Amino acid sequence: MIRWNRVVAPLLFLCSLGVFAQETKQDQVLNEVSTEHDSVNTAYRNKIYYPEQLKHFFQSLKELSEGKRKKVNIVHIGDSHIQADFFSGRVRSLIQEQFGNGGLGFTFPYQLARTNSNNFVRYSSNSPWENRRNIYPVNGAKVGLSGIALSSSTKDAVIKVDLRESKFAFTKVKLFTPTNDLVYRVGTAEKELNLSSTVTKNNSHKIKAGESLSGIAKKYNTTVAKLKQLNKLKSTNIQAGKTLLVPGKQVEHTAIAASSFHPVNYAKEKSFYAFDFPQATEQFYLYADVPADQYELNGLVLENDQAGILYHTIGVNGARYSDYNKYPLFFSQLEGLQADLIIISLGTNEAFDKMDEESFKTEINHFLKEVKERNPQVSILITSPPPSYFSKGVPNTVASALTNEIIINGIDQKYAIWDMYYNLGGTLGLPYLIDEQMLSKDLVHYTIKGYEYTGTLFYEGLMEVYQNYFTTETEQTNESI
Repeated sequence: MIRWNRVVAPLLFLCSLGVFAQETKQDQVLNEVSTEHDSVNTAYRNKIYYPEQLKHFFQSLKELSEGKRKKVNIVHIGDSHIQADFFSGRVRSLIQEQFGNGGLGFTFPYQLARTNSNNFVRYSSNSPWENRRNIYPVNGAKVGLSGIALSSSTKDAVIKVDLRESKFAFTKVKLFTPTNDLVYRVGTAEKELNLSSTVTKNNSHKIKAGESLSGIAKKYNTTVAKLKQLNKLKSTNIQAGKTLLVPGKQVEHTAIAASSFHPVNYAKEKSFYAFDFPQATEQFYLYADVPADQYELNGLVLENDQAGILYHTIGVNGARYSDYNKYPLFFSQLEGLQADLIIISLGTNEAFDKMDEESFKTEINHFLKEVKERNPQVSILITSPPPSYFSKGVPNTVASALTNEIIINGIDQKYAIWDMYYNLGGTLGLPYLIDEQMLSKDLVHYTIKGYEYTGTLFYEGLMEVYQNYFTTETEQTNESI
């Protein structure tokens, strides 16, 4: 156990320089301090703090390696650094290569919500969808596991789900909806269905005195020939007061009958419906099964029947801890992912809000309380926010202060920490990140190269403490014999 009263004063001072102390054995404090490294060319002290808090996850990985269990679930929650899935996607790739590919994990129709996502899955629909991100004030939208509410009032709404990566072919789909009712069915079709229509809806235009057919055509970005065809006109002569049909911008709805699909067998679980396919597949359809005023969706899990890692990612652009904390449905559905490890990568937006450390800690602890109440065995690892700029030439120093708070708070709250801020060089590492084209032009986000570098660093740090955990455990066992 850390003798906190002996280290708190120097820790508070030294942390402002990117310097930390950590315990690795009971009743022993390792006074390992150094100044912030001015380069990220090499992973300097790429450490996981408080790795003993990852015991459940490490044991799960070991059992997976020994063939004693089939799946290990990792859930990575965050903001825009995670929504794009470059950082987390790199970690997924590396850890599945080591321990097996258990499936893609959690996915959400970001395209239908008109926002960015990874490229593993393509979603299309015959219906328009309304969305509400958790960053906005609560208004009744049922924001759940994805952090984004998605709903449609179209009675025969259909969503087509297409994998772009065959390595993630799946045999099971888990469907999360706000009430966990069977409003959707999962089905396949004998032939691929085109959900998008190219036929536009027609609007009407009342002809005013002095208007010409060519002028009206220009106004609606069409041609005289199309207007004549649409209105069955033999000439270009038109009369004021009459009404013309003109092409609209909206396309007509493509109606698809439920009989077009072959339903997949399902079973109801506590937080979701599970649909089992007889063989691995890369495409399916979600279609409305019962009448409803609103059809709502919180996300899907795609998994296969192979042993391995399921790496679920949940990210919302602009999100903070407080945004997730607003929605109890998020935490209740999170339980359905049966996480062995939850990684939390938040703090960038709090740093840009210049949130004070005490308020930041309060929001973290609220989040952790909700998670632990529903997932008492789960291991939790928090990453600090990465280094960035407030504006050109002005580093975001608040990120450093919030990083210190994350590390200090980890003692009482019993979570592990990967210090992304320090491992990427902190304030002094920013010029290097720019020179190596790892920081994007907005000086906040990272390039694909930067995110993949970060993901590799994180994976290497995690695997190092995983190996050390069992080496230490073996040594302690031998000493006691």
